[in-house]
Amino acid sequence: MEEQNNLTDSLVNNLESGLDSIIKIDDTVDGIVVAIERSAVYVEIPNYGTGIIYGSEYINAREIIKRINIGDTISAKVIDTGNNDGYIELSLKEARQAIIWSEAESAIKEKRTLELVVKEANKGGLLIDWNGILGFLPSSQLNEENYPRVEDGDKDKITIELKKLIGKRIPMNIISIEPKEGKLIFSQKGLSGDKVDTKELKAEIENKYKLGDEVNCVVTGVVDFGIFVKLEDDTE
Repeated sequence: MEEQNNLTDSLVNNLESGLDSIIKIDDTVDGIVVAIERSAVYVEIPNYGTGIIYGSEYINAREIIKRINIGDTISAKVIDTGNNDGYIELSLKEARQAIIWSEAESAIKEKRTLELVVKEANKGGLLIDWNGILGFLPSSQLNEENYPRVEDGDKDKITIELKKLIGKRIPMNIISIEPKEGKLIFSQKGLSGDKVDTKELKAEIENKYKLGDEVNCVVTGVVDFGIFVKLEDDTE
């Protein structure tokens, strides 16, 4: 009864506070979990009122919700500043995704080396799971130790060699992200201390190739967000 009264008091505060002027859709907010029900989680957001995770957002985040308890502080993304019942609608999964992509961006800036497990392999490279996001490590970005040495360049043999890395934890860097496309690219180049000047490399490629040029290339990987190809000079 006391828990329900607290929720009711917070709801009244929501309705009286003019939330649209102080909180916006897509804001990420921190709040304290005050109630967990079979199909909803209620979160007290200081200075704003009570938020709710329910419906499809509850279903999408149920694996995360299993690990939270009343009293925990969580981050969530605002998807509605005030629904028909006066609650702030929240997305736990979207907030988690935003945090993960922010961490990926920081990892690129810091040139941070990550030790990650190879989840799968195909003829183009390795699939890597990082914080629930499936990324790609092209075979051309592997170091000498892991690069598949196949004399005749047979794609099936290359795939066999790459699959030997499944389950192994290997070092790598994040070199490119595109959150909207869910694109996360890794590389092992430069891990030994050699600094790869990506700006210089990009300028060199732009000077060599122009829009409309026809070039010979080999397809090295096919993923959800596109196709990787290797050019004549081993540029991917």
